Amino acid sequence: MLRHKRIFQIIGVVFIMLILFFVFGTARYRSMKTGNIGFIAFEKKLMQASAAKSEIDISKITDFNWDECYVFPPYFPSKMVYEKVGTEWTTAKTYIEFLISHSTENDTLNDGEFLMVFKKGNKAIRSRRYSINKLPAIFKLDNYKFTRNNSKFFVTPSKQYNDGKVKELRLKNVE
Repeated sequence: MLRHKRIFQIIGVVFIMLILFFVFGTARYRSMKTGNIGFIAFEKKLMQASAAKSEIDISKITDFNWDECYVFPPYFPSKMVYEKVGTEWTTAKTYIEFLISHSTENDTLNDGEFLMVFKKGNKAIRSRRYSINKLPAIFKLDNYKFTRNNSKFFVTPSKQYNDGKVKELRLKNVE
């Protein structure tokens, strides 16, 4: 009887440890984890500014500190995204989600889907896929990137879309 109780205790401890491992993950997962805090507010400001102005400065409408921003077009594979940005990250909320989806989580999967990544130092600090249906802005960038010091854009109606609701953002000056 005492032996069975001891076995159940060991199994219980192992089970709890496994649950904690799959929720919190490894040190690598925790160091790669990033959030999207402030991204919704940024999207709203970007949408309002691009609808109302012919020029906008992205650095003035962000509520967080960043050095570089990358915007990737539809069908851009996550492996190439990580190469361009120079680091990997995840927005997965749990380690299990990370294990299942990390190889494809930052793929842009359809015609109207873009990926925007803000980076501070060597770490991706914000990342979010957006649809032009919800955020009608297409960044026209030569190398998928702009910096905080060079984040002024001309805003024009997109020629790809007849109604002009989608805006194209082109860098105003090159570093």
